[in-house]
Amino acid sequence: MARSQSEQQKLRREFMSHAGEVFDAMFDKDQQEQLITLTQREDRVLEKGAELQQWLLARHLADDPTAASTQSMPVACPKCGHAGRPDVKDAEPAPRRVKTRAGPQGLKRRRYRCPKCRKIFFPPRSLSEYHLTAML
Repeated sequence: MARSQSEQQKLRREFMSHAGEVFDAMFDKDQQEQLITLTQREDRVLEKGAELQQWLLARHLADDPTAASTQSMPVACPKCGHAGRPDVKDAEPAPRRVKTRAGPQGLKRRRYRCPKCRKIFFPPRSLSEYHLTAML
């Protein structure tokens, strides 16, 4: 996830723009008619908070170093420990839809295959592997 300083600042500005829209959805004068009851206010906070969560997670997943890895160096199979190789059927990582606690996300990950036990697996230490729940 090595971003240049200018890329990091651009992403920060984009996030701050989204956060400003969320703030406006809560505090702009023209929004107050829709935010009378506690339930209305709470619903708006939860809805807008979820939008920010999804935005952050999507940007973070886009930087997953194992997502589009062109690594030709083998990685150990989690089942037998034999050296696995990038799956030739998955030369260009296909997008996958995953369900996260922050909502559905798209993710690209490179698949690996063990030539000894024929297990298909994803490389260890992948952000997506540890932070995502079941596939849709």
